[in-house]
Amino acid sequence: MKRPVLLVILLALAALAVWLVARGCEADAGDPVERLVADMVPIPGRDFRMGKYEVTQAQWEAVMGENPSEFKGANHPVENVSWDDCQAFLEKLNAHPATRASGLVFRLPTDEEWETACRAGSTNDFCRLADGTEITETTLGRVAWYVENAATRPRWLNRFLAFVERLIDRVYEVDWTETVTHHPVGRKEPNAWGLHDMHGNVWERTETAFGEYRVDRGGCWLDSAGYCESSNRGRSSPSDRFSILGFRLCATQSPAAEETHAENAESAEPRPGEAGSPAGGAGERSEPEGVSHAESAAFEFHAEPAESAEPRSGEAGLLPEGAAERSEAGGASRVWRLAPCTEPEYKRMITILFLQKT
Repeated sequence: MKRPVLLVILLALAALAVWLVARGCEADAGDPVERLVADMVPIPGRDFRMGKYEVTQAQWEAVMGENPSEFKGANHPVENVSWDDCQAFLEKLNAHPATRASGLVFRLPTDEEWETACRAGSTNDFCRLADGTEITETTLGRVAWYVENAATRPRWLNRFLAFVERLIDRVYEVDWTETVTHHPVGRKEPNAWGLHDMHGNVWERTETAFGEYRVDRGGCWLDSAGYCESSNRGRSSPSDRFSILGFRLCATQSPAAEETHAENAESAEPRPGEAGSPAGGAGERSEPEGVSHAESAAFEFHAEPAESAEPRSGEAGLLPEGAAERSEAGGASRVWRLAPCTEPEYKRMITILFLQKT
């Protein structure tokens, strides 16, 4: 075989390899539904899990038997599905053997759950990374596909091709316009809690209603950085279908699984006086009366002198009037506060502050 022919073949194989890598070798390993169940990430301090990735087209097709997405790609996020379509998907998914075996019940996240998972502890405009780095508008490309980086061609190349296209358009009909769309899930860095594509790629539906609409979160590949901020919200009708709108799953333990877990925990808990049981209340966490452990785990409670109990900036209406209680220790008045909440919208929804009763 002549060298030029061999060189052409090698170059073609190299180009094919690069294309396969760029496409993410579309097929997922293993059963798509089992992969979906395995990729649910526990959210620290909360009683729900969030999908590590947006639901992919392969996963939708495995459950529903068809792929309605406008821009195809097995490992790309599914889109062009309505909120009502998502409910049909969830009904079938929760009946799947892999889901039943996991003890999880899948649903869409609420608006507050989505923002909590997106921020991963950050109080800024974007998420926090595992090393503590706070993402900003200038570093958003590390975690998001958005208008500044969604195109795969360099801008100069697109401008050059557009110029050439205009020159020869009178003789030849050509169209070298790049189709900019969403990307395979999981290609960008995850936030501190291991979740990918919370900013950008496709908008994500939530369970939360806003009048006759439903709240959407996260922004998409067509949006500027501001639309991709953790606190930004969009809205759509339950029947709307768009190529920029997909979804991510949330999951909680089924009641049967929770009951089994509680029985096992109760049988394993040391009785007073047994080895391993706390002595004199040592190691016990004091929680406000009327708040379950699961609820109190969502916040960090701390006591402050009552004279410092005036609402801070942004806390208007958070503390009810007369929210100070006499403490036996030292006789000083103390008030229980919720530590700064990272979800401004959720702050406004809190109407009752549970106090520690002494």
